[in-house]
Amino acid sequence: MSTYTDAQIRTAIESVITTAAPLAVVFPWWALGIKQDMWPGSLRSASDSNRVHGYVITRTADEGREVAMRCVERTWSYDVWGLHYHATGNKTANSDLSFNLELDAIAAAFDDVATLPAALKRRSPIRWTIDLNVYGGELLHFAVGQITFDPC
Repeated sequence: MSTYTDAQIRTAIESVITTAAPLAVVFPWWALGIKQDMWPGSLRSASDSNRVHGYVITRTADEGREVAMRCVERTWSYDVWGLHYHATGNKTANSDLSFNLELDAIAAAFDDVATLPAALKRRSPIRWTIDLNVYGGELLHFAVGQITFDPC
């Protein structure tokens, strides 16, 4: 039996991201829908000049391993999708640098077990895949972070 529920884990993930990325919109569920051209509209941040800047959290796997008769250890895997507006800027100030700094801050927050909410303490390090893509006619930075938790 799990000590923490999916909802508690999602809320805790949301809290970590909101603290590390205070200008971003964060949804603790898949709020983007199926049509990628609609995604930018869902992640416009009023706190960041109404630009695309946000994250969604979705559970992607539920795996169990039998460790004894009638005893199963479970792990839940989550994807954190982030989209961030693109701005060329200059060598020291551009959206590529700012998005990667934000992803580093989120990763550092997940790495610091001492400050994590209790529901997230038993986790694997987050692993980011980062790229650029066009969504809804806008060039956006996007990242998918994969992280796994042992909820009990």
